Amino acid sequence: MKNIFIVGSTGALGREAIEVIESLGDEYKILGITGFNNENLLVEQAKKFNTRYLGASKEVLPKLKKGIEGAYIFDVQSDLVNVLEDLKPDLTLFLASGINSLPSIINNVSNGLMTAIANKESIIAGGDLVFNANTRKYILPVDSEASAVFQALLGEALNSINRIILTASGGPFIDYAYDTLDNISPELALKHPNWVMGNKITIDSATMVNKAFEVIESHFLFGIPYSKINVLVHKESVVHSLVEFSDGMLKAVLSVPKMLFPLQYAITYPERIYNEFSKLHLEDIGKLSFERVDINKFKAFSTVLEYGKKGGNFLPIAVAADEVLVGAFLGGLIGFNEINDYLKKIIDVFEYTEVNSYEAIEFFYKSASSKAREFVRRKT
Repeated sequence: MKNIFIVGSTGALGREAIEVIESLGDEYKILGITGFNNENLLVEQAKKFNTRYLGASKEVLPKLKKGIEGAYIFDVQSDLVNVLEDLKPDLTLFLASGINSLPSIINNVSNGLMTAIANKESIIAGGDLVFNANTRKYILPVDSEASAVFQALLGEALNSINRIILTASGGPFIDYAYDTLDNISPELALKHPNWVMGNKITIDSATMVNKAFEVIESHFLFGIPYSKINVLVHKESVVHSLVEFSDGMLKAVLSVPKMLFPLQYAITYPERIYNEFSKLHLEDIGKLSFERVDINKFKAFSTVLEYGKKGGNFLPIAVAADEVLVGAFLGGLIGFNEINDYLKKIIDVFEYTEVNSYEAIEFFYKSASSKAREFVRRKT
């Protein structure tokens, strides 16, 4: 029996994780789940899987307690670290967005608990605190690109890596000219050609901020210098990543573009288990294309990478600024290209400094969020 705790079970990725676990049968048990404010879905999930540990924001805890009897119900923001430390699940899936999960991730890997992460914000903002030679042994990537790299590196020596090649779909606007994007609506930006994802990550894909985050993510996950991480646009989203080795040979990991695959890989690792997911038929695709990223069009991609490589406080600052700007775009407060414009302006407000604690990360994250909201409000 493999006991699994899902942080972020009510989000798009969390719901898919539950679908995977349900398909795997009785050998996989959902020990605990957390949402934030979606108490109705959380109650539904808990009842369906007889889940005994439920975490949510303190605002909805009274409603949860009325909806579920006999379960341990807790404040996800203040109590998650202790709950996971007490339960010691076989695997914790961190699928929620934002940096609230960061203390729990740090505690999990420090205590040698297997941890699967799709929470880019925590990986990036807290990368220096989470990852070292010891903790990497307990971390499984869930993002399709990082999972592909992880799989390609199995059995390989890290010093044999020549480069990692992350692929990017380019989002819905890969064939648009930059100056035609000013009046793009949120509805159009949310129509990703290949992937079904949450709103935030879909917009990040459209700006390619998501791919800059994945470069940073790969740097921390695998301990690889930025100089050895490249990005290619691959419109078909079939090749999820490639690794080139010192002898010139490349390994690639391919599948249908569905998050069910990397989710199941993380959940069942180190085993591979048969599933009924749609399989990839290359003969139906016909061809696979690759091209360089147009940095003149995807300016936010370049901005995030520029500051991300500097590290320190620029990491939580970039994460927070992007979150606010994406929210502002989805709310109709700024245009699509203004995400690019404001991002650099906001980060430029701050001077570089090292961060060596969660408190420092949280401080700069909140400061950047406040500054971003100010920029949006003033239209400066």
